[in-house]
Amino acid sequence: MKSYKLIFLAALSFAACKSETSSNDDVQSIKFKFTELGRETQFRITCDKFDYYFPEGKEKNFNKKPGIDSVMQLLTGMKMVSDGTEPDVRGKIYITHTTKTVDTVCVGAKVLSYKGTTYETPQELLVLIQK
Repeated sequence: MKSYKLIFLAALSFAACKSETSSNDDVQSIKFKFTELGRETQFRITCDKFDYYFPEGKEKNFNKKPGIDSVMQLLTGMKMVSDGTEPDVRGKIYITHTTKTVDTVCVGAKVLSYKGTTYETPQELLVLIQK
């Protein structure tokens, strides 16, 4: 009976690892479009208005696996914020998958929005963007 439990747990562990790996493996490229992250305006910039207010943003691209993996690792380890805070957007991250779908992350200095959820912006991500 114990051996069946061990086999079942091993299969679950393998499936969990495989699904996590495949989600990172299907990322083809990552593009950052941003302005100075400390730049202040008189009002909060929403994600849909970022390109309007900052059309001359800087760009940074990640097309190789090590860079893509480092960004995705930062995005998967974020702390959720549930106090109603919305990002004052100073950058966008476009994650292009091999299926040609694109996920957009709206980045503010304190919080970011990813897949409809607000998270604390990892400081390591801000450093990576500005490098």
